[in-house]
Amino acid sequence: MNRQNIKEKSHAKLPTRAELILIEREIVNKLQRMLNNPDLTFVERLRAANVLAFHMNTLNRMLIQNGEKEAFKEETLGDYVKGLEPRIFRRFRRDFRVWKRTLSLKRF
Repeated sequence: MNRQNIKEKSHAKLPTRAELILIEREIVNKLQRMLNNPDLTFVERLRAANVLAFHMNTLNRMLIQNGEKEAFKEETLGDYVKGLEPRIFRRFRRDFRVWKRTLSLKRF
């Protein structure tokens, strides 16, 4: 009896790549809506952001395998930083200078 059940399970229909892409897009949309929820704590948003990044990367790879162009516009770090709030930009610029100084061979 067990052998028969195993054979039936092995013949189950696997989803196509197009169906998998649709599933990933639904997951990405749900996660984006979740990030906009003001009731989430910082830790929950951080986890949701990490999961969103993973699924966006997975979706992007699946689209490339499917022969489509990359769905997400890639920005350089400079372009991304330009769109930040001034307060966050100042903090980023300060941290970047400290990081650059620690990597530099020339110490002050």
